Amino acid sequence: MAAEPDTSLEEIVVTALRRTQTAQEVGVAIDTASGQELETLRIQQPLYLSTISPSLSTMNATTDNTPLFLIRGIGLDDFNTNNSSGVGIYLDQVFASFPGFLTSALFDVNRVEILKGPQGTLYGKNTAGGAINIISNAPTDHLEGYVDVDYSRWDTLDVSTAVSGPLNDSVKARLAATATLQGEGYQRDIDTGEKYGKLNRGGVRASFDIRLTDAANVLLILHYIYDHSVPSSPSTPNVEALIPPQPFQTAGLLDSPAGGTWVRVGGLPLYKDENGEGAVATLNVDFGGVTLTSISDFDDFSDHSLDNYDGYPAADNNWTKNFQQQQFSEELRLASAGPGLIDWIVGAEYAQNRYQCRDSLDWTFVYGLADSITDSGKAITAANFIQTQQSVGIYAHAETHLSAQWSLVTGVRYSHDEVAFDGKTIDPTGLLTYATNNFTGPIVPNTVLAALDQSRSSQNVSYRIEPEYRLSNKVWLYASLATAYKAGIFYGQPAQVQVDWGYVNPEHVRTAELGVKSRYFDDSLEVDAAAFDSDIRDRQSSLSLWAGPVGTQPLLAGLGNVPRSRIDGVEGDVESRPLKGLQVRLGATYLHARVTQTLTNDNGLALYTPVEVGQMLPDAPRFSASWLISYEHVATGALRLYAQANDHYVGAEHPYLADPTTFGRGHSLGARIGVRNPVAHWDTSVWVTNLTDTRPLTYAFAGSEGQQVSYYQKPRSVGVNFTFTF
Repeated sequence: MAAEPDTSLEEIVVTALRRTQTAQEVGVAIDTASGQELETLRIQQPLYLSTISPSLSTMNATTDNTPLFLIRGIGLDDFNTNNSSGVGIYLDQVFASFPGFLTSALFDVNRVEILKGPQGTLYGKNTAGGAINIISNAPTDHLEGYVDVDYSRWDTLDVSTAVSGPLNDSVKARLAATATLQGEGYQRDIDTGEKYGKLNRGGVRASFDIRLTDAANVLLILHYIYDHSVPSSPSTPNVEALIPPQPFQTAGLLDSPAGGTWVRVGGLPLYKDENGEGAVATLNVDFGGVTLTSISDFDDFSDHSLDNYDGYPAADNNWTKNFQQQQFSEELRLASAGPGLIDWIVGAEYAQNRYQCRDSLDWTFVYGLADSITDSGKAITAANFIQTQQSVGIYAHAETHLSAQWSLVTGVRYSHDEVAFDGKTIDPTGLLTYATNNFTGPIVPNTVLAALDQSRSSQNVSYRIEPEYRLSNKVWLYASLATAYKAGIFYGQPAQVQVDWGYVNPEHVRTAELGVKSRYFDDSLEVDAAAFDSDIRDRQSSLSLWAGPVGTQPLLAGLGNVPRSRIDGVEGDVESRPLKGLQVRLGATYLHARVTQTLTNDNGLALYTPVEVGQMLPDAPRFSASWLISYEHVATGALRLYAQANDHYVGAEHPYLADPTTFGRGHSLGARIGVRNPVAHWDTSVWVTNLTDTRPLTYAFAGSEGQQVSYYQKPRSVGVNFTFTF
């Protein structure tokens, strides 16, 4: 029978600094969650990890296709899938180099670690905002497993299962799988009655822990994921007031009401066909006082989809995606066995990525070529390019224990990155160019709008200096100065003009931080807090631009460098077990994120609205917070009754610079009640998400006509869950 719950908080074991430690011993602000907590909170994709960490901002910049991650306001706000996040996300110790690798379901997860602040030494490039470790459950010494079945609104069935155990004396294995099948979409087209937002996705993972010798083992993980969903659609409330007069009726036929459940797609056959597979082999060899680790990875992901990106039924930015992403990486590191006077790690990494794109955008309505609202296929920008990247990194990290109270953490990394871009965007019909020229001149099919064949390289040295002081056995103080950088990249959306395609310089971040980690009252209360100041040079920012003279051309998006910006902030986390069975968790983050040196244009293209000194940085809400309260009561015998409530609040934020659109300012309240029997190995519960059925904007931006393209929080959903373990 399971032990009675007490009031002591558990010690959370993490590998954030590439060695096993408790979270309280790590001199980095860190949020953690177990796999069980992720399931209880209905966190089914990396996108929703912000539920457990107010410092983490997440959003979908396209329809469930380009998840964006920012920690403390630093990360990525570019919606193009050839870019990499400025928050390094690691799946079983492997860096996910493209957003496509982050859209799959989270399943059979052991824990998640969210490291806040630059992690440029141990983790490398593209960790300017921080790093997120997602660690899968490993094969076990004894036979065990579970089946988890969930049924909820919109006739949605979620099934996850795993079985694990030894195959022989030298090999342990684990097989895990998940699938989500939704019977009907949660959105309905006002005009056609067609439904959208209908999930059909899943994945499978096979893990093998192979003992080669008493001192060596290899963990081999093979995985496959798919997503064949019918995508949801954004909507717009105000395009009718912004478009010029048309030769056909548009009044009352383009706008959609707020809330996101009633949309206008215009009969566009939205679809998604995503598939990904990969393998990672982790070799560990113990040489006594030193451990060698080798991590080898290959991943492949492809996407074929159609997105109603403009949010209304006409052909304005209808986005057909057709791309493939591949990555190969190898990391070798040596680590001291520890603990000793100096616990050290040295290592080297090599990565090679390839991205092939054949995307196209339909602009028929915008350029005045449509004979009806849904007329399409006349004005197209079609891109065909290949982007390749190579990265090399060498690093060293040391924790020197100067005395029983004082320690000094130091780290340094050298990075060399190369990126090459080769391709062009064409006007297949020639009509877009014809319309741009005021409907004069010849119509020339396959007119080249932009062409680029270029390669660039960059180098960087990142460092970390961090004194730590143990005030008592339960109170740790730390101060750190850390740097990191995000490698340079090319802009990847099909271009309307040549200057929209170009190289964007690396982003550099330097952060000073003071923090405290503490526990009180026999470990029943934990209080962690940090204050930080980040200076950002050449921040990579999406920009809203005019394609030609101001006010005479449709708006388009670009990617540029903001010369200087700054983010100051404070954050705090409190966790307590004041009574047996009762647990309370509170977290909050305050940011003052602003431009300190402005830009006036992007490669000569005028900004939609001015970017002024002091302007709020995009996707950096001033205030965000979350709380969770759970209670478990021993009923009779082995039965346990439990209840939980949680909420996540995000303040107002903007999508990118030169775009005045505002989103956020909303809550996401959830709850669960259930009963479990740990002796009989079953658990059943009823849950609800978005309990108050509020519909705040989760993302919004100015479309090509200046309209507000809107993504809303999904409506309330209620479900029932049953889990059996063995």
